[in-house]
Amino acid sequence: MIKAEIFRNSDFVIFGFRLSGHAGFAEEGDDIVCSAVSMLVINTINCIEEFTNEKFNYGVDNDNGGYIDFSMPDIKKGGKNHDAELLIEAMLYGLNNIEKEYSQYIKIIDEGGVSLC
Repeated sequence: MIKAEIFRNSDFVIFGFRLSGHAGFAEEGDDIVCSAVSMLVINTINCIEEFTNEKFNYGVDNDNGGYIDFSMPDIKKGGKNHDAELLIEAMLYGLNNIEKEYSQYIKIIDEGGVSLC
């Protein structure tokens, strides 16, 4: 199962996330849940890098169970970046839709979330 943890600052704005695990929907290479989540998350990070000036940190480990950790330190401290915030909210919207359809393969932990979408 993929576990997605969403991190929010004191204003309930998403500043980061951590995903770990594998969906287990199908064999590697045929797992549509893992592919959808991976594409959504990687595209979001790439778009934040390409289309915003937001600084971020991330770490990836594909060898030990699948893992990605992403954070935007300025937003964590209360900074604002509408474009980066919107991209992250759009990612969460997509992850929530995947979870609705494939809840046995992905779990999203987002305590106190207030969505922009």
